[in-house]
Amino acid sequence: MFNALTHHQSANFDEQINQLAQLISNSHHTIALTGAGISVASDIPDLEQLSGGTTGSLSSESYLEAHPDDFYRQFHQLFIDPIFNVGPTAAHKVLAQLEHHQLLDGVITTNVDYLHERAGSHNTANIWSSLNINHCVQCGRIYPLEILREPVPHCPNCGGLISPDPIFRNIATVPAERERADLWTNTADLVLVTGANGYYDHVESRSTLVDINPAQTEFDDRATLVIRATADKTFVALADKLNLPIMTVTN
Repeated sequence: MFNALTHHQSANFDEQINQLAQLISNSHHTIALTGAGISVASDIPDLEQLSGGTTGSLSSESYLEAHPDDFYRQFHQLFIDPIFNVGPTAAHKVLAQLEHHQLLDGVITTNVDYLHERAGSHNTANIWSSLNINHCVQCGRIYPLEILREPVPHCPNCGGLISPDPIFRNIATVPAERERADLWTNTADLVLVTGANGYYDHVESRSTLVDINPAQTEFDDRATLVIRATADKTFVALADKLNLPIMTVTN
């Protein structure tokens, strides 16, 4: 009985991947919308995991300035170490390959981890900004992600403390990134929602929607195709179906 059930689930997944590949092949404008779930395999906690811990101080620039050692100790553990030590997931890499093969217009993400770009994606809309933008709280100069490798990063110019942009903005939507995201959603005929469960209510109702998530989300009722699997499992199978390479990323 167990083997039969497992075989049925496997066959159903294979059929879903075939359907997903066909949808992408037939689409003129495909975009991906990603949330925290796509980065869990990189050891970056999702929103539920963050809300269950004592990480509220990580959204406060005042806490950063008052307790920089403690702030960056937590920040490295939760974000920076996984970004550099684990890096992009297979799903990030396949999405980059879809873009490179002109099968994906771009990626819209609420994640700030910059993993889409590290995987090779060029067309991204980081609507809550990213950790590739970091402000000196003293002189205002901006530095890329690499500066966050320092235990407590300071500005090479004036010595001021560095604040990651999502903290600097208090995780506010970035207007230019939101404008790019809206442009893509307005023209998309296929939307791949991956590891996300919110924000994307502005997706056009005429778009075909695929929801890829192990758990139920608010997009299920709207989706033409619901794939109850992780992002990595789904996109590795899709890459195999479309004969796309999964490139190795050097961290």
